[in-house]
Amino acid sequence: MSLSLRSIPIITAAGLGLITLAAWAALITGTPTTTPATFLVAWILMMAAMMLPSSAPMFLLYRLSAGDGTHGELRTLAFGTGYALVWAAVGVIVLVTQRVLDVAVKGDLRPVGVAGILLAAGVYQFTPLKATCLRACQTPADFLVWHWRGGTLGGLRLGLDHGLYCLGCCWALMAVLVAAGGMGLAWVALIALIVLVEKLAPRAIWFGRGVGVAFALGALLVALRPELVMPISM
Repeated sequence: MSLSLRSIPIITAAGLGLITLAAWAALITGTPTTTPATFLVAWILMMAAMMLPSSAPMFLLYRLSAGDGTHGELRTLAFGTGYALVWAAVGVIVLVTQRVLDVAVKGDLRPVGVAGILLAAGVYQFTPLKATCLRACQTPADFLVWHWRGGTLGGLRLGLDHGLYCLGCCWALMAVLVAAGGMGLAWVALIALIVLVEKLAPRAIWFGRGVGVAFALGALLVALRPELVMPISM
């Protein structure tokens, strides 16, 4: 099954669009994340803004496959819930890691950490695991055929599966966003654009490898000019 203009579920498409726009608006006008609760809210909004545009084909194709009426809508909602739970769990991990590093790591070691994450992210762009996860995100019809589970609970599990593949595709990009970009709005937009092109553009594997080279060069630049990432900007 593939998507065409005539087959697109309009209500689901409109819902995805409205959520994405609302998430971006909240990020642009948002308040500082001074508590764990506000951090997690901001993280979930950020993931919605960044990931929903590139995941829209998967959501729309699942809605077409989930059946008509209320049952199909509930299954699609369960699918989205499973997907969101994966990224919410990542937010908890990021929060805990940040708090531990704030206590354990001195500020003058930040350039080492940033350079290391940029290099690791650059290398990951060339790995078979990255290619496998990216392929699953690029081919929603194949993903649904191979991973299909029926029912509302099946939709939840399928959403979790999709979220995990999406995480496998994008975790290194998110690490760069957090460590190098400090989750600043410009970095959010840049990483969101990279994710969008990787998942939706033809032959995007070469684009991703170009991004990997850019990250490696960024690691070298930080190693040579550590003052570029000091002081910490969060």
